[in-house]
Amino acid sequence: MGSIPIFCQLTLFAPIHCYFWACLNQTTKLVTGMLLFIGIAYAFGSLFALLFKSSRRYAQKALLISLCFVIFLFSGLKARSALRMKQFEDLVDRSKPLIAAISLFEKDHGRPPAKLELLVPKYISGVPHTGLGAYPDYEYSTPGTSLGQEASWELSVDCPVGFFKFDAFYYLPTEKYPEDVFGGYLEPIKSWAYFHD
Repeated sequence: MGSIPIFCQLTLFAPIHCYFWACLNQTTKLVTGMLLFIGIAYAFGSLFALLFKSSRRYAQKALLISLCFVIFLFSGLKARSALRMKQFEDLVDRSKPLIAAISLFEKDHGRPPAKLELLVPKYISGVPHTGLGAYPDYEYSTPGTSLGQEASWELSVDCPVGFFKFDAFYYLPTEKYPEDVFGGYLEPIKSWAYFHD
């Protein structure tokens, strides 16, 4: 059971551009959360049943099974989160050539490019993809930023993790990010910041 969220997280980052992976991951996260809740409820029910001699033997087995069920599911969800953050650490490294190209363009022209396509072919051979199957594209904006910080440009990747959780991954050339953001919080990941909605 614990391997299901991990497997779905791996498919989410498969280098195949497909929205299906995002839908599968979100559905699996929802179902896993419901199963975790059911497992916890079953464990509490088993504890209550231990009070009665007639059901004690069954309750002991049910408690053991439900505790194992909860532990495996919870471990799978924690491993899924760790795997997700590792994938974004790798994205930071893959994004360095693109960031260097934008910075060089800005140095040469005194302003950042209006769009990423202007970097081709002098600064990079083509506008890259993120390498993340469910989140294949970089978002680029100039001037101004979504985070309310002063910066000449912003690079981001929209990476929702639930039906109503619109997470995003941001890079500012200043590499300075606010601590508090309306509706969530930012987690620094190397020179980027991950917005948890």
